[in-house]
Amino acid sequence: MAAISLYFGKIPTELDPEQVQDYLFYQQKKSKTPSQTYFKHCVYGLRFLLKSEGLPYEYLRLPSIKHEKKLPVVLSKEEVWAMLQSAKLLKHKILIGLYH
Repeated sequence: MAAISLYFGKIPTELDPEQVQDYLFYQQKKSKTPSQTYFKHCVYGLRFLLKSEGLPYEYLRLPSIKHEKKLPVVLSKEEVWAMLQSAKLLKHKILIGLYH
C-alpha cells in the first residue's frame, strides 16, 4: 500500500482506476518469483482499503488473481520405509506410519 502511494505521491483512494491498473500491471510484469506474492498482497491491501472506505471493489477494477494448481508430493513405499527406519523416537515412527 505504501509503495503505490509513494509511486504516485498520493493515497490510493485518490487515484483513478487507470493509474491503479497501470501500477498493478507493472507489479505483475516484474520478475516472476518474488513479485507474484507482492502483487497478491498489493491487490488484497487495495481490496481491504476499499472495503474499509465503503467503496465497491469495482471502483478500481482490481484484476482477479490466478491460483496455481499443484499436485501433492507422494512418497514411494521405499521412501516411507527409509524414513521409518531413520526415525529415533516412537512418536515420530507413528506419525510417519500414519502418513503412509
